[in-house]
Amino acid sequence: MDTTYYITNKNNQLLELLNTIDHCLSDARLEEVDSIIKLKEELLANDGIHITPEQINNIISLLLSFVPNTVREVG
Repeated sequence: MDTTYYITNKNNQLLELLNTIDHCLSDARLEEVDSIIKLKEELLANDGIHITPEQINNIISLLLSFVPNTVREVG
């Protein structure tokens, strides 16, 4: 049985993620831009449905890359 991963649009979660990705894109370094655009296009193409575990990891990595160092170092 295949597992389907998706981001629900309940409470606009998919839209919020896409807006967050846009914000990350505006602050991204030049070498990060292509991978961020690719991730956003993949999410849009599938409307947030059938997301691969790799894409989920990319989303998490992207979001964590914009967490301030002071927050990352706590712990």
